[in-house]
Amino acid sequence: MDAETVDAERFGPYRIEKLLGRGGMGEVYQAYDESHKRTVALKLLSPHLAADEGYRARFRRESELAARLREAHVIPIHRYGEIDGRLFIDMRLVEGSDLAAVLEQEGLLPPQRAVAIISQVAKALDAAHADRLIHRDVKPSNVLVSDRGEDSDDDFVYLVDFGIARATEDEQGLTKTGSALGSFDYMAPERFLEGTIDRRTDVYSLACLLYECLTGNRPFPGDALPVLMYGHLNSAPPLPSRTVGGIPQALDEVLARGMAKRPDDRFPRAGDLASAARRALRTPPEVPQVVHQSGPVQLTQPPPSVSGPHSLGPGPANRPPSYPGLVDHPGSGPIQPAIPGFSLPRTGGPQGPSTGPSPLPGQPGLTRGRAALVVGLVAVLVAAATIWALLLTGSDPPVNTATSTSMVSATTTRPTIMRPPDPPDRLLALVPADFPRGQCDAEELEGDGDIATISCGASRTQPGPAASGFYLYPDAAAVRESFETDMQTFDLEEISDVSCTADAGYSTYEMDGETAGFVACRVADNDDAVIQWTQDEFGFYGVVNVRGGEPALAGLFEWWTAHHPVSE
Repeated sequence: MDAETVDAERFGPYRIEKLLGRGGMGEVYQAYDESHKRTVALKLLSPHLAADEGYRARFRRESELAARLREAHVIPIHRYGEIDGRLFIDMRLVEGSDLAAVLEQEGLLPPQRAVAIISQVAKALDAAHADRLIHRDVKPSNVLVSDRGEDSDDDFVYLVDFGIARATEDEQGLTKTGSALGSFDYMAPERFLEGTIDRRTDVYSLACLLYECLTGNRPFPGDALPVLMYGHLNSAPPLPSRTVGGIPQALDEVLARGMAKRPDDRFPRAGDLASAARRALRTPPEVPQVVHQSGPVQLTQPPPSVSGPHSLGPGPANRPPSYPGLVDHPGSGPIQPAIPGFSLPRTGGPQGPSTGPSPLPGQPGLTRGRAALVVGLVAVLVAAATIWALLLTGSDPPVNTATSTSMVSATTTRPTIMRPPDPPDRLLALVPADFPRGQCDAEELEGDGDIATISCGASRTQPGPAASGFYLYPDAAAVRESFETDMQTFDLEEISDVSCTADAGYSTYEMDGETAGFVACRVADNDDAVIQWTQDEFGFYGVVNVRGGEPALAGLFEWWTAHHPVSE
């Protein structure tokens, strides 16, 4: 049976319905299995492969290995064999698209979604590796993303196409067909050098897959084999945080280890890479530190201490009456809220919409706080670049000619002093990546022990928050005290599990199996749907809200679970 004549025909007990895809190894069809009364995905391998006795032997062995895998993220294989001289695999039909199509449509994925997807692929790989099966072709087109139902925003993915996989004890000769098998864009260095292939080979490809999900680009660009081969063998793994804003720098370290040139330097298991990636999402990006090597020693002022009773009640003594952050800064006009008509509802009294138009992000009126942050970061980067240049050249730091002789002599013995990041910079690093950093503004302190306050307006992903506020506290005890006081103010009770679909309340939540903080859902007096949460380890407190009352609460909670990941 010729490949071009399969459409609209029968193949053994299968009635071919439509072509789903075609690749170098064959075609995949949607077909109806009349023997078992079910619709399946039927892969028919190219006819010339059945004529290769070596390949036929490998196909039978590896199909048997793949068919016995029972991990939820491995596409189930119903049966396999040969009909009329054509090798075939009968698999479950998954409604959805492959990851390559998702990336082509969306460009790149938020870090939380990217890590969630590769975590599921890692489970499939670890199951295969435990059964001594190496996939060898981990790539976007071999990851199927099932259609997400109306009641869920979570992806469920399957790893498919173990057609070029091999058992770990197979001899190299059994796997060769005259050329390298797999996709060069994701191929580990040892594959090019005909080195030992084991599960760490798949770990390398999984790291390449994660990089592409985060950035929308393959790790080593190029179409020609020599270019790709050079990149995988010689070029340092690219750093996603330098390509796309909002990616934690801790993910750079995960990918650098996952794509290490030597297998011994990689994660030993795919699951280890996924666990490290999930931990990296909880690690705030590093903020450059200013190095003082000359001139007078200057230390930053400690954060102001807050005395008096802890209170979140309404009134001018504690908070502005409507919008926290709607305050006058000396020498500037009022800083307007990021979204007109929305408040950041942490105060205990009734709140209403703003009384007049306020600019959208990026328009006049949101410049003062943002400009201060940008100028501060530019100054940090310039200072760091200067010090780095001096270190490279071995030159002495420049001396201000206006400085007195005694000051110059003092700089020759003064130790280097590292200034820790200011609280607003630390807080900005903890804000979920779905909020563009350019629209975040520093605000006046709440006065309940916080050391930094930022408002960031609406999220990129919509439906999602229309307004947001973020607060930094000195430690876990301080942020818990603030949260518990808010719960008393809003008369919220602790419940066993927060889903934001039933009664309002609060509970703890977990990340990687450990309690990370509290999360609360409620509807404010002005009918805003509100979610508040803490990340105790960092003293972080977040508040997001959107118009719509109780019907909007479930959607806001879905956004929160997608962009502030909870462990499985």
